[in-house]
Amino acid sequence: MSLIAVPRVASPHSSGALPGYPQSRLLNDAHAYWLACRSAAEMPSWRTVNTAALDPLRPHTILFEVQREPLDFRYAEIGSTIRGISNSDLTGTLMSALPHQQPPSKVWDHLSGAVDARAPVKGVLPYVGRQRDINSIYHIVLPLADDGETVDRLLVCVDIGPSFRLQDGTPPFSQLG
Repeated sequence: MSLIAVPRVASPHSSGALPGYPQSRLLNDAHAYWLACRSAAEMPSWRTVNTAALDPLRPHTILFEVQREPLDFRYAEIGSTIRGISNSDLTGTLMSALPHQQPPSKVWDHLSGAVDARAPVKGVLPYVGRQRDINSIYHIVLPLADDGETVDRLLVCVDIGPSFRLQDGTPPFSQLG
């Protein structure tokens, strides 16, 4: 499985949209906000990001605290839109405690990929939940570092994909990109 690290600066020829499919204004806005918050730093800190300007995105976000030795991710905050489509409230839960999210899993790979790359990672995950009109979860994982170097939090912005299949009946996404 390959991870797609998102470029940190837009090329002069780009439209400002994130590369790859699917396109999402929500994810593009989250990436642009992350870029603005980091300024000249490699990554922004949570203090820089945690402002009123994040409020329009907040319902669509999940904040993870990154734990090291061993690597793990704790659900710190879950936006209202995400809580509404989730099977349970995972606030405070370590990802390693969830059998369907612990390694090896796609969601773990996406989060650890952003930690390793120290750069945003975009991906698609299948939706597993109660709502039948949702098929996929599109997301961007935005690394945060209070010291400017060590990823200590991940801000994940999520957009919801409609249920659909390709002409041959297969689901359209199975890996990042």
